[in-house]
Amino acid sequence: MIDYRPLAPNEFDAFFDNLDLAFHERSTPAKRAQLLALIPLERTVAAFDGPLLVGTSAAFPQRLSVPGGELPCAGVTVITVRPTHRRRGLLTQMMAGLIEQARAAREPLAGLWAAEGSIYERFGYGVASRHAHIVLPGGSRAPRPSLAADVAKRGTAAGDARTSAAPRDGHLTLDLIDPDGAGPLLDPIWDRMRARRAGIPARTQLWWSERILADPEDDRDGALEKRLVVVRGAGPPGGSGAAGADPASEDTSEPLGYALYRARGIEPDTTLELLELVAPDPEAEALLWEYLCSVDLVGMVDAPMRPLDDAAPYRFADFRQPRVVELGDALWLRLVDLPAALQGRSWRGPLDLTLDVADVRLPDNAGRWRLQATADGEARCARTDKPADLVLDAAALGAAYLGGTPIAQLADAGRIAERTDGAVEAFDTALRTPRAPWTPEFF
Repeated sequence: MIDYRPLAPNEFDAFFDNLDLAFHERSTPAKRAQLLALIPLERTVAAFDGPLLVGTSAAFPQRLSVPGGELPCAGVTVITVRPTHRRRGLLTQMMAGLIEQARAAREPLAGLWAAEGSIYERFGYGVASRHAHIVLPGGSRAPRPSLAADVAKRGTAAGDARTSAAPRDGHLTLDLIDPDGAGPLLDPIWDRMRARRAGIPARTQLWWSERILADPEDDRDGALEKRLVVVRGAGPPGGSGAAGADPASEDTSEPLGYALYRARGIEPDTTLELLELVAPDPEAEALLWEYLCSVDLVGMVDAPMRPLDDAAPYRFADFRQPRVVELGDALWLRLVDLPAALQGRSWRGPLDLTLDVADVRLPDNAGRWRLQATADGEARCARTDKPADLVLDAAALGAAYLGGTPIAQLADAGRIAERTDGAVEAFDTALRTPRAPWTPEFF
């Protein structure tokens, strides 16, 4: 008999031993301490064969950006089954336990990163965001300033600005700072990016300090320490000063973007490994790319986990200079509470469709739902007896939910059946977002 239950504090080392066995790793004490600090033990589901721990699973309580806002989401993680206990239903039971925890926590969504691409569709998860891996040769020519910034600075016509070699906005400055303790400075930038793109989890200060900015030497795998460069923008003096203050003396600079990176290897073959580049402001993003391309004695800038529609190729005079070397799946998403999830995101326009959804893992989601959206993006989703306009399963709905997977593509793949002419196009149009969803970190 296999027993499924949350971990006790004294069982965490056995939990990590199973992770190391499954992923062929040797975790450091720092890595174990980090995960213990971040995972609530009540959000774990472990499998025990007598006293032996044979399966692991857990979820981070998250707030995920969705079109028009954010929703609570279970960030499913550390899924393993001991090699001696495969094909005995352990994964199915642990995944069911995590979903029950998510339902109890009123999380309409659950997301994960998949170690293998053939496992999680059967649990209702679909690929909702993807990422691009970009590399640039060291010493690449700097990206050009944006047309809008150049026009504003020079007062020229758009045609003249296209060929301008004018310098960047002098109000933008770069600052290399110590990553330790920088979470409060970076968090507003991160949140502005979350408002710009769906698929990005919110971060607590504990997450910033323990997961993102922590840099134990044992976990560097031969690389150097993390570096953090921040773009700041100075507004007009006195823009937000208190009454009676001297406007000329007030510093209104604010962080507009940042890049977190590390160096690996010996020059001239040193690689700058980009861990994160986050800048909702386009000019700040361009300045960060310029900085990375201009660091001396660097052979390559390696930038994994970039947005699928990253603007980088269009920033450079040579479109091929930033090379996309790989496209991959990122966040796999499933709807835990279908009506709450569909009503919890915004829609691009009016919609009235009946969806017939198959969901064998969560029967409460299965059946026909009438989805209505108004012109201002508000939605209502309720049970209906109306004939279906579209037929799809839970994994296809999860893939489409953030707007990054075209409905027509899923239909062409045989994952969605159109019962009413025009339903695919209508659903696709209503789901779409101006920018592709992006999940910039693995969890």
